[in-house]
Amino acid sequence: MRWTTLLCIFIGSQLLSGFCAVMALSQSPIHLSSSTIAQGDLCLIRIRVENGNIPQVLWMGKEVFLIPDPEKTECYGYLAADLTAKPGHYKVLVRMPGSGAEKHLELEICEKDYGVRRLTLPKKMVDLDSRTLERVKKESKRMEGLWEAEPSPPLWTNPFIRPISGKVVGPFGQRSIINDQPRSPHSGVDLKSERGAPIKAINHGRVVLTDDHFFTGLTVVIDHGGGIQSMYFHLGRIDVQKGERVTKGHILGLVGSTGRATGPHLHWGIRINGDRIDPLRLVALSEQLEE
Repeated sequence: MRWTTLLCIFIGSQLLSGFCAVMALSQSPIHLSSSTIAQGDLCLIRIRVENGNIPQVLWMGKEVFLIPDPEKTECYGYLAADLTAKPGHYKVLVRMPGSGAEKHLELEICEKDYGVRRLTLPKKMVDLDSRTLERVKKESKRMEGLWEAEPSPPLWTNPFIRPISGKVVGPFGQRSIINDQPRSPHSGVDLKSERGAPIKAINHGRVVLTDDHFFTGLTVVIDHGGGIQSMYFHLGRIDVQKGERVTKGHILGLVGSTGRATGPHLHWGIRINGDRIDPLRLVALSEQLEE
């Protein structure tokens, strides 16, 4: 009789624990900044939490890293859709720590036509000789290794800032036609600036690459942790070193026109969990967290 009583108490406690976990999830509002995003766009997810316990969020087969607010009553992160993501409806899974209680949301990815840009460049910068082509392949592989690396813990805090204040002269997402040849779509934004203007880190992070590449010239890549990386191309000078920790606003280098560039400007790109997204959308969306 005693064991039966203990068994009932144990089962009852487990049921109560599970019930409380489900109640905690249902009472923890989950807010998406939008129910629909375009290719190359992103969505801000905010979840109210108790005792600083951060849920697990899965989106398109990848974990979305969340960070808590200073009071640890809410956590937030970004759901990204790559520039060439397949349009459709996708599930967002939120799982409570410990109990495993789950909630499913839905986010739609819509197709977006960013238009076309036509460029005319010197023939030697487009039709590459075998030696240059081999160099480009090695540099591309090096960059791909950064996007495929295991995410480190988040270092960033909101909001994100622009690296320079220049006018957009090369919008994100445009299909590129170079010397009448179709090329990959523009995966960042080009910001016009005076040669030698200082370039700022858009958030806290760690420098994971400083190099001189054929296409991108003097290049800096920062890992902000949590799957967010930013890149800065065509610099005239680099003022940081690989492995260096930087804070938001830290000067990374100066605007230039190195690599395949026709004049001084900054190409600025963002990857979130490897997905190419519009940097200006990240800055705009992060400003909501100042409210």
